[in-house]
Amino acid sequence: MLNISLQKTWKEFSLDVTFEIPRGKVTALFGPSGAGKSSILRIISGLEMADGGMVSHRKEVWFDEAQRIHLPPQQRSIGFVFQDFALFPHLTVERNVAYGIKGKNRLNELKDLISLVGLSGYESYYPAQLSGGQKQRVALIRALARKPDLLLLDEPLSALDWETRRQLQEDLKRIIKQFQVTTLYVTHDVTEVYKLADYVVALESGKVVKQGTPEEVFLGKKLSTRIQIAGKVVDIESDSIMAAVTVLHDDQYFKTLIDTEEVDRLNLKVGDDVVIGAKSSDVILFKVLTQS
Repeated sequence: MLNISLQKTWKEFSLDVTFEIPRGKVTALFGPSGAGKSSILRIISGLEMADGGMVSHRKEVWFDEAQRIHLPPQQRSIGFVFQDFALFPHLTVERNVAYGIKGKNRLNELKDLISLVGLSGYESYYPAQLSGGQKQRVALIRALARKPDLLLLDEPLSALDWETRRQLQEDLKRIIKQFQVTTLYVTHDVTEVYKLADYVVALESGKVVKQGTPEEVFLGKKLSTRIQIAGKVVDIESDSIMAAVTVLHDDQYFKTLIDTEEVDRLNLKVGDDVVIGAKSSDVILFKVLTQS
């Protein structure tokens, strides 16, 4: 468990948050731009110092203003993936990833890591020769190469196009699960939260306003008996009474009917992130009969 209690004041902004990150889970730090999400990551990593509070991981204290403890970044078991990738431009893919590997068997481990993100054959490429998605894969696996206790992701997919983001979401989910690393993920994309996160801490103006599962935070309910599909609105067809809303989830399209008034009330538009919810008691299962 990572325990966080932080206070920090800048000229026109104050941060005052307290929350916990479950061990081995993905926690989304969610909120609008300027809510303090990236600042929290920088303080946790040791790149920036808070005015007060404490950051502890298990029995190890990384920061405690009262006891004047402030471990430098290299003494915190953290992997950090930045929004702009932060790769070393003068190093190849192989050497960027090797930077994070410790101990023996470096060569075998290096090959396995590069293969894991589908970049075998790109070992001698430089960052300038890679696409945005490839750069992000290198940044991710470099951060995980040091086997950190905590992985910090600062909106790592926000600069990528939708199709690349969708694929990288799948890769992130698979790789994080394989490494079983506790992860704190900054995002303002609801679909991404539903795709990746087990837990959500929602921020507004430097304060925690809600925390819980994605269903508890965004829908205000515990929905263990419901079916939920998160996706993007790709089409809205409406008349004076009913509207047919088509949602893209992964590679699948889902269409649902709702009142046209509800579309207006939600100010629903193509491109919006939404969640389709249904009670399990409302689901009907049909068996498709085939001709023999």
